[in-house]
Amino acid sequence: MVMRLIYLSLLAPFFLFSGEFTASVDRTQMNLGESFQLVLTLKEASARGIPSLQTLRQTFLINSQQQSSNTVITNGQVATSTTWRFSLTSQGEGQWEIPTISIETSEGTLSTDPIAIEVLKGGVESEVSGLDGVNLTTILSSDNPYKNEPFICTFRLTSQRTVANLQLQKIDLEDAIVEPIGEPKVYDKVEKGMRVDVIDFSFLVTPLKAGSLKIPSVTLQGGIPIKRRGYGGSLFDNTFDPISIMQGFDRLEPFTLRSEEKTLDIRPAAASMNPWLPARSLTIEEIWNPYQTQQEGEPLTRTFKIVAEGVKSSQLPNLNDFQFNGNLFKIYADSPQMGDDTKSGHVKSWRKEQYTLIPQDSGDLTLPEIAITWWDVVNEEKRVARIPARTLHITPSNYLTKKTTPAVEEIAAVIEPSVVPKESSFLYYIIAGLILLLGVAATFGFILYRRIQKLKGVSKEVKVVEKKKETPVVKKVPKKDKKEKLPDLNPT
Repeated sequence: MVMRLIYLSLLAPFFLFSGEFTASVDRTQMNLGESFQLVLTLKEASARGIPSLQTLRQTFLINSQQQSSNTVITNGQVATSTTWRFSLTSQGEGQWEIPTISIETSEGTLSTDPIAIEVLKGGVESEVSGLDGVNLTTILSSDNPYKNEPFICTFRLTSQRTVANLQLQKIDLEDAIVEPIGEPKVYDKVEKGMRVDVIDFSFLVTPLKAGSLKIPSVTLQGGIPIKRRGYGGSLFDNTFDPISIMQGFDRLEPFTLRSEEKTLDIRPAAASMNPWLPARSLTIEEIWNPYQTQQEGEPLTRTFKIVAEGVKSSQLPNLNDFQFNGNLFKIYADSPQMGDDTKSGHVKSWRKEQYTLIPQDSGDLTLPEIAITWWDVVNEEKRVARIPARTLHITPSNYLTKKTTPAVEEIAAVIEPSVVPKESSFLYYIIAGLILLLGVAATFGFILYRRIQKLKGVSKEVKVVEKKKETPVVKKVPKKDKKEKLPDLNPT
């Protein structure tokens, strides 16, 4: 028992100072568009990263965030804590929940408890009181579009003051497809004699059904940089932002704007058209090389390009079904190429398709007409873009062989010398002449070779004779005997 108490007393500090991660808000009820503060606190543990905010961003807009650390020593015991403060705004009204937020620490993964909040209808209007010169408006490229006719919805911010950290609420429509158009467009213009900054947030909206379509009011949040003027606050104030200090201002004054709500009446599709393709303009072009070999079994290439305005490239028709023509051709389609762009407040698109056709028979083969039926939304009438039928004169695959080479039976019938054509006898003369020239050249070469070999032998003999002449002949003179008596020169 004593040992157990000693063991528990030794472990007590670890239980007392185990890591803790908590979340709190300054209020749980607010109007739509109003911001509130979320505080995350980590105690008795070291953070190994930052809090995971992915689930939080799905429901709330984060206007700003700050981080601070604190260390307290009491009776020799050290207590540490790290605090994160966030300014949040809900993206809609109703009952919401601050989700569970996790963080990796020296004590493992720690998580907060969820917090329920309530957002009431009302909130701020198009322009926040006390924020003069900053406005948010909604601009639609069409007030009365057809079903499946894309239109551009732009939320335009105009400001006479510098703004930062802009965040636009996510748009989600039940009966329409919403796609962002690139990055926000930033420019300036003169309005009522004053230069203002303009930021456009544009979206391509495609209504999927006829009837009423409501573009809801969206929230835009941001901050106004406040220049520092002898900052005298504490480093531990909630309003302290070290990043803002380094950028040349004390803090960002947050603001929230809401756009006006708009309702559109979507017109239905024309009853006489199936499939339904509304557009402002549509043309089709055939790209054909007239110098292609039109022969049975030889491939041909046929290319089409569709250019349209007021419709997306994904809505343009596939021309593969128009290429079918029984068993006259084998058809191979390449992957289509597509593109979209937005100019002058309308979407412009194109689609390019290429086909390889292999004729399976000879004669006059006809490629069928291609017709695309579409609805002119400007003149409100049905139109057809056409590529006329094309007739090809396909030659047989063995046409050239039959024209230049006689059949085996014909060769057997005309093999007699008396009926050899002049072209063949001339060819024989050429071959005989070539053989004769080859024999003469071989004979001349052989004679030349023998002469060269003979000349090499003569040159060797000459060299041997010359060497013999140059070598002197030394004759030996016999030595006289010393005892030999000399002749008497004075005989008596």
